[in-house]
Amino acid sequence: MTIAMGLHARVGIEDNLWSKKGERMTSVQQVEQMVRTARELHHEVASGSQARSVYRISEHYTSADETLARLGWAPNRKPGMRDTTLPLVA
Repeated sequence: MTIAMGLHARVGIEDNLWSKKGERMTSVQQVEQMVRTARELHHEVASGSQARSVYRISEHYTSADETLARLGWAPNRKPGMRDTTLPLVA
């Protein structure tokens, strides 16, 4: 579904996919299947360095707030706040 929607798909060691024979697929088999599916749907497959860039692998931040800011997400709520913009009124 993610490929058909034009999104980034990923598979890995924590995924449990099963082959037609009822055997658990290895990570390599999962990647091979995902590459084949992407190509059948005429989508390009990222290289290893492109994938690391997309998923920001090896990037380290000093705090959760810095991580959220670098990813373009809203900051964490401060204590006493109901949402990210309004303070809690007592």
